[in-house]
Amino acid sequence: MGDTMWCKKITYMLIALAIVLAAVCVKTNANAASVQYGTVTGNDANLRTEPDLGSDILAKMPISARVSVLEYKDNWYKVVYSNGTEDITGYVRSDLLFVNTEGTRTAYVTEDDVKLRGGAGTSSYIITKLKAGQPVKIKAMVSGWYLCVVGSNIGYVHRDYLSVSRPGSTTLERLLMPGMSGIEVQRLQNALYDRGFLSVVDITSYYGSKTRSAVAAFQSACGLTSDGIAGDATIASLYDEANTVTPENAMFNRVKGTVELLDWFEGGSSWLKKGAYFTIIDVKTGMSFQARRFGGWYHADSEPVTAQDTAIMKAISGGSWSWNRRAIWVYYNGKTVAASMHTMPHMANPTRSNNFDGHFCVHLLNSKVHETSRACPRHQACVMQAYNAGKAD
Repeated sequence: MGDTMWCKKITYMLIALAIVLAAVCVKTNANAASVQYGTVTGNDANLRTEPDLGSDILAKMPISARVSVLEYKDNWYKVVYSNGTEDITGYVRSDLLFVNTEGTRTAYVTEDDVKLRGGAGTSSYIITKLKAGQPVKIKAMVSGWYLCVVGSNIGYVHRDYLSVSRPGSTTLERLLMPGMSGIEVQRLQNALYDRGFLSVVDITSYYGSKTRSAVAAFQSACGLTSDGIAGDATIASLYDEANTVTPENAMFNRVKGTVELLDWFEGGSSWLKKGAYFTIIDVKTGMSFQARRFGGWYHADSEPVTAQDTAIMKAISGGSWSWNRRAIWVYYNGKTVAASMHTMPHMANPTRSNNFDGHFCVHLLNSKVHETSRACPRHQACVMQAYNAGKAD
């Protein structure tokens, strides 16, 4: 009887102990689930007292060091780092820490022929090779290597060959480059179009050669490194409303690729109606000015709107007025049409204040000269030249 009672007591004690241990485990697991961890991606990454590059350095963290993440704000993480003797709380830049916030982070390959390997090391076998701009999904980081999912493949890519999106973002905001596509690329293209560096027909959401050329031109205009790759400085300048940089040929760039042929007697005259204020873009120079049609039956008798427009027109003409025909584009009411003009002021002069002593003639397809009621071969040749220079590729 005594042995039986003793066994029962032992059994009850073991059950009680199991319940306590289970409760402790549940609490521990709940706490662990609420803790977020990050992996340091740079050598000797600085842990600072404040989220500021000018603040004091508390410690230097080695690559692959694991830290506890407390919060994220304005491209900085607040973390707890253990150096083996003490726990140090401080701030580290977000680009120096990999935190798998949503279970998957987006990244883009930074150059061609980057190897996706079967293991985290250069001696591991190659699964496939990746192209510049190719998107990958990051699942984890191991000793300086990212574990990535690329289509149906999963493998490792060294951190030096990937540019990782910011926390909470599925698109890349700090680096856009050829080969990439998506909403951020389209936003970049819209901004380039707004500034006159890109044609409307090249807003495709794909970062191709035309986008790269437009980015390079913008960078050059801003005094930035002209490599055609949109990094932090380029993107900041492009979206900065205080930055008023536009090229002299802005209008030319915006409408190139949209130019149409329009017969003067089959809609041209009614489209460019009398009294219309329109834009003339010179094909050779890319310069543009405002003009107004005030008359004409067989073609548009026109004049520069202001003295400034007259000055631009004279610059287009090489500093002196000429009867020579020029290939131009006429932009009006959302449409761009191939046309021709000369720059010589003659006869009727409806506006004295524009410094243009007379008017000039604008010809569309099949328009005629008033004196002969026939089409001018030189004007028509320039119309076709303008069309070929401005039609979509």
